[in-house]
Amino acid sequence: MAIDWDGLVIGPCMQAFGDDTITWTSATPGAQPVVITAIFDNGFRALLVEGGDGGMAPDHITASTPILGVQFSQFPTPPLQGDTVTIGGQAWLINEVQPDGKGAAHLQLIEADG
Repeated sequence: MAIDWDGLVIGPCMQAFGDDTITWTSATPGAQPVVITAIFDNGFRALLVEGGDGGMAPDHITASTPILGVQFSQFPTPPLQGDTVTIGGQAWLINEVQPDGKGAAHLQLIEADG
């Protein structure tokens, strides 16, 4: 028996936890913006890098990897690297699309300039 991941899992998660005011715009010339429901996570994580004290003690560096969880069925065409999303008035470029194989994906984002 096949599981309807989109209808039974991904869709209800988007309804419960998603922001329904996110706008996606394809980088394709003439593309019209599409409002989607997605789950945004500003995703801070600490990285340890060797250095400092002559290389004996690690320096602690904090980096941000913003992620947008999306449902492919909300898009007229699949999102691609170089497309943009607007979340709370902030524009982001899609840096990487990471499909989960079940109808959803994580979009790694970077802040868009201007």
